[in-house]
Amino acid sequence: MNATSSDDETAALLALDALLPSEQADAELRIGMFPADLADVAALLAEGTVTDPPPELRSATLSCAASRRPPGRPVDAVQPCEPALAFDRTVEDLNHLLGTLNDAEWNASAHAEHGRVRDLIAHLVGVERLVLRWLDSDDSVPDLPDHVAATRPVIAELADTNPREIARQWYDEARRVAAAVGTRSRAVVFHDITVSVDQLLAMRTGELWAHAIDICQAVGRTPPQLDPERMATLSTELMADVPLAMAYRGTPVPGRAARFVLTGPAGGTYTVPLSPQTQAADPDVTIITDAASLCRVAVGRLRPDQLEAAIDGDRELGDLVLAGIGALARD
Repeated sequence: MNATSSDDETAALLALDALLPSEQADAELRIGMFPADLADVAALLAEGTVTDPPPELRSATLSCAASRRPPGRPVDAVQPCEPALAFDRTVEDLNHLLGTLNDAEWNASAHAEHGRVRDLIAHLVGVERLVLRWLDSDDSVPDLPDHVAATRPVIAELADTNPREIARQWYDEARRVAAAVGTRSRAVVFHDITVSVDQLLAMRTGELWAHAIDICQAVGRTPPQLDPERMATLSTELMADVPLAMAYRGTPVPGRAARFVLTGPAGGTYTVPLSPQTQAADPDVTIITDAASLCRVAVGRLRPDQLEAAIDGDRELGDLVLAGIGALARD
């Protein structure tokens, strides 16, 4: 008679000495005694399941794993592109989208604070002009902490301009920004924070992507998806900026850390401190979620409570981290 799956399961439990005495007697009558030589091996396995591992096992295992591959992104994951390239590609994507809009679509309501699609692009004209001055270290730029208010004069200036001309002006200014990048490691002002050029370009890529989403939603089109390389760039920069975002929001948690397990083509694993200028400690919470969805939260196009995420560990801390993940977004 062939053994059933139930017999297989019972045999496995019998081998591991995991049955109650009454169940064991019944199993031995039905299946037979477990061979003595295998029983000895099974006993060792059973003992291992209830014995605490040596205290040095975890560090030795992690050390061995890290010697074979650095922690972080999977070996077959998509690699991030340079932030300058991510910005360049996103400028071209948005320019292509704008070239497909009809007259009615230019006047569709697209943003709660900027207004219509045409006003949203006029806002971006103002942003590119400011970024050019910041990249040139123009000391005459006034203090402009409010991203929305900073471009209202430009929106008013372009109020009577043909929207396609507004789009042309934005594209020309954005190309000038891309050409003015220079040394990417230097620090530049961006409203009320100081960041590296790479951070600035990643934030601007996120802003352009967010506004492309706004426009597509306003005119009834499918929201755009960034290619995996750009998404990997945004998620990598996002992870690096978590401590700054927590501090900017006023919720830093010194001495504590979060572990992010980001899934999807742009995924990776990151352990990040929750306060600037501190080293990442053992994580108090693990957040598992899709990289692209987390980036949508970061650019303000998905609420943290809408994010599909598994949180293991300190749930309250995980919610606090997710609530602050978009603190640096500018749109």
